[in-house]
Amino acid sequence: MVDATLEQERFDAAQALAVAGNGPAFLPPFMASQLGTMGIELELMVLDRLTYDLMPAAPDILRLLDMQSKKWVATPEITTSMLEVATSILNGYEGAAAEIEEIRASVQRAAFQVGAAMSGGGAHPFQKWNEQRIYPKERYRESAKKYGYLAKMFTVFGMHVHIGIPNADEAIRICAWLTQRAPLFIALSANSPCWQGEDSGFCSARSNVVGAFPMSGTLPSHIRTWRHFEEHFAHLAGHGIVNSIKDFYWDVRPKPEYGTIELRVLDTPLHPAYAAALACYARELCVEVAETEGQWPLDDSRELYAWNRFNAAKDGVEANWIDPSTGVARPVRLVVLDDLERLARRTTDPGFSQACQMIEEIMRGGGQARWLRSHIDSGAGMNDLSRVASEMFEHPLPGPMPAAAAPAAGQPIAGVRA
Repeated sequence: MVDATLEQERFDAAQALAVAGNGPAFLPPFMASQLGTMGIELELMVLDRLTYDLMPAAPDILRLLDMQSKKWVATPEITTSMLEVATSILNGYEGAAAEIEEIRASVQRAAFQVGAAMSGGGAHPFQKWNEQRIYPKERYRESAKKYGYLAKMFTVFGMHVHIGIPNADEAIRICAWLTQRAPLFIALSANSPCWQGEDSGFCSARSNVVGAFPMSGTLPSHIRTWRHFEEHFAHLAGHGIVNSIKDFYWDVRPKPEYGTIELRVLDTPLHPAYAAALACYARELCVEVAETEGQWPLDDSRELYAWNRFNAAKDGVEANWIDPSTGVARPVRLVVLDDLERLARRTTDPGFSQACQMIEEIMRGGGQARWLRSHIDSGAGMNDLSRVASEMFEHPLPGPMPAAAAPAAGQPIAGVRA
């Protein structure tokens, strides 16, 4: 037991040095975890309560959060107007929903104490990238040197979902499967229609920012085992391209130190409560694939994936998705509803039906991006758009709305001032 602890400490130290760029490249061994456990990470906006522009108050909020006793963690992100929160290890919807609400309330209180507001959303509607400040942490300073202006452009806000996988080879296989469905999560979470003060014409402008980084993309199709991935890592590390797993900006990547795969494509939901439902959808897909031992996706075309990804970012839940297995294009909404119906029949999560209701609510009226555009259509400015998103974050989300109360396309979000 002592030897195992010391070995883990050595791995952790080597990983920390590699991530910071202060040590040799290091890929830790894959730490097996229980299938279907999950964790959720949310990158949140810190806003000025008067102008609703981004505000560099994350360090002050984090100091207050550090004083709390909690299961979850709050950490800095690359610029000082954003912070990240991460749940503890979760097993289903009810626990996820409860912890996410605790996080929302705690962060909201801490922000209020320092004169700031908080918000979800994938991109701030009118912030200017050149006005952002790099967080005073060595890793982020190194990123700014390495990526130049892209580091500040990366002031966008995503949701990441970790799913526990029992062994390394399965992590690679399930990663390939989840990648094919990643565009569905881009569509469901899309809520960043504006970028740098303009309507981008996309439902998720955030999704286009990530693609500027050289290690963005997807798991290469020739990687079929953990050994293949280790060889791929060593090859890139030998050229000085990567130093740790964090240098891979793939849409879905393995996270060996946690024993998970990580889905990284989602805009941070406008309300954190949506995060629990979306994470449970991803979890159920992974558990389902785990039961089809040895099966791989039939079509791993990068061009097909890129097209599905583009359409999801452009049109959100109103996009079409081409099924790589059949080649048939179908509306995202129908694909998701079919998935939820199928998964609901096989799940062991007693709260999954509530997650399904929440996802159906998200899709009503054209999704979160359409909700935001309805305010623009009614004459709201960019500051107003930032304000209504922040106001949505301030309060617990009530239970799923009945169909008659759902916002129709072109109508404002229920319960939020226009």
